[in-house]
Amino acid sequence: MRNIVCLTIALLMARAGYTQAKFTVNVDSRFEAISIFYTLATQDTLETKPTPSRYYRDFMQYFQDCKLHPALNWYRNLDSWDGYDIASLGIFLSKKAPFALIEPLERNYIRSSHLDTFLNRLNRFYKDCNVSAFIEQHQPLYREVCKAAEDTIRKSGILQDLERFYGSHQQAEFRIYLDLLNNLGNNAIVLNNPKYRGVRISRLAYLSEDTDSLTNESPVVFKPYINVVAHECSHVYLESFITTYHDRVYAIRKLFLETSNGKTLEEDEWENEADELVVRVAVACILKLKYGTEAGRKEIENQSFHFKWAKKLYQFFDQYITQRSRYKTIEDFYPEIIKWMEQEYKS
Repeated sequence: MRNIVCLTIALLMARAGYTQAKFTVNVDSRFEAISIFYTLATQDTLETKPTPSRYYRDFMQYFQDCKLHPALNWYRNLDSWDGYDIASLGIFLSKKAPFALIEPLERNYIRSSHLDTFLNRLNRFYKDCNVSAFIEQHQPLYREVCKAAEDTIRKSGILQDLERFYGSHQQAEFRIYLDLLNNLGNNAIVLNNPKYRGVRISRLAYLSEDTDSLTNESPVVFKPYINVVAHECSHVYLESFITTYHDRVYAIRKLFLETSNGKTLEEDEWENEADELVVRVAVACILKLKYGTEAGRKEIENQSFHFKWAKKLYQFFDQYITQRSRYKTIEDFYPEIIKWMEQEYKS
């Protein structure tokens, strides 16, 4: 059985005249070096292991003699470890080893130790274990996997669906970094550096639903979930909603802090919860238009387990869908969304 793996890929489009935005899918050597270090240091302890594949087999064989490297033992013995997003640190590092910080660090991905100490240990491991040779040997595989991912997205038709739904003319570039050893989770890399203006960066894990059927002889095969593709790109199309109405959304923040099961979230989560609510409702609408009413219903039912207002906002979005002559773009509908939120807060 071929390994059908879900790759959450954040891609798409939105240029004036409705041409596709630039997007790339890559395996970055900086990210991969950190992921190799982190995986070797933690995999014997963490319950979730990398997805079985020929790549994972090669990884285990190549680094067998390095499993007890002093740098790895140092990391294992720390009081706490960093999260699965640790490899995202690579975006701020020099292209070549020894890795050094070359851009302002906008998020502290290293919380287990001092950054300089971590980089020192990483560089020592990288050199002693000849990590560069392993990465170089697998460049053909990286290119093959990335091309397949790009081709799948282009052929899916979801880009055109998103274009029609949002009607946006903004320019955007999407950069996707794959992590073939990460079976824990995905993360967006949000940057305020002006050089990344208009660029959305995501780091994607090699996740699998059928790990039990896979072996270390299984090829690396990616199959993106359309709803996840729509979700990731929708953050780009909708990111201006919170910034445009920040003060008004903040004034009604308690609306977003209560979940469907009555749990009250921490107050500093209001912005993310508000953003996620709008994004997830929009995605349900997109799936309804693409696949039919039942697809939209299933998606919004799933989201409503957490988001208390998901179903009501989903129904409200019918106004946007049925009155497109009035709302040419999603930005034209923003005033209606914020008014709806304020009315629900008062009721």
